Amino acid sequence: MHKQHGLSIIELMVALLISSFLILGITQVYLDNRENTLFQQSQGQNIDNARFSILLLEQTLAKTGYRRAPDEAMETAFPDDSIGACGQMGAGQVVKRLSATSFCIRYQPAFPDARDCAGDNIDNIPAPYVSSEPVTEIFDLADGNLTCNGQPIASDIEELSFVYGVNNNEEKRISKYDPEPGADDIIRAVQFSILTASPTEVAKTPGSAAYKFWFGDDPEDKRLYTMLSSSTSMRNLMP
Repeated sequence: MHKQHGLSIIELMVALLISSFLILGITQVYLDNRENTLFQQSQGQNIDNARFSILLLEQTLAKTGYRRAPDEAMETAFPDDSIGACGQMGAGQVVKRLSATSFCIRYQPAFPDARDCAGDNIDNIPAPYVSSEPVTEIFDLADGNLTCNGQPIASDIEELSFVYGVNNNEEKRISKYDPEPGADDIIRAVQFSILTASPTEVAKTPGSAAYKFWFGDDPEDKRLYTMLSSSTSMRNLMP
């Protein structure tokens, strides 16, 4: 009789063991690549949210104090008024700090089809070089969103910080920066920092240099945090 050769039990177990290690290795590579992809996507989303928020704030501050009639006095174009959530704004005042994460601005719309920061049409815009009623906009942080007049315009914002460049006379220069300007200070520039957070937990362990720099302690969750800062002066209030 011819002997039949096959796999022994030991050889079969060795083959199964090698296959198991290969499967585990491939699975680990897949999981690592997935975590790396999620991390990069979250980091990109954080940076995009922060840059978009900075762009909106810079565009808004650039038009703060704009007058349709250049020869009109600031006190006439922006009269003393009590304006909803902004409260009382003095004659000529076009920027007001409301809280650590919110401020209010006034300007006159420059173009016939101008829109406010929430994307709504501005009504009753007159002919060029004719004065108009000031537009008021309030920026605030609410429930993780940067809002304009209560409407969310950017999401996944963990924290905001504003420091104001001010002086207390008509000279168009900045004498100091203050996070809480006084009633007599004229705000002419703003430094702002934005801390964004990923919507889901992507890190293996809690920890973030950006979060710790801001709050002085490590986060309790595993979300990814990113901080960006910028500074801009209001060109209608500076030389």
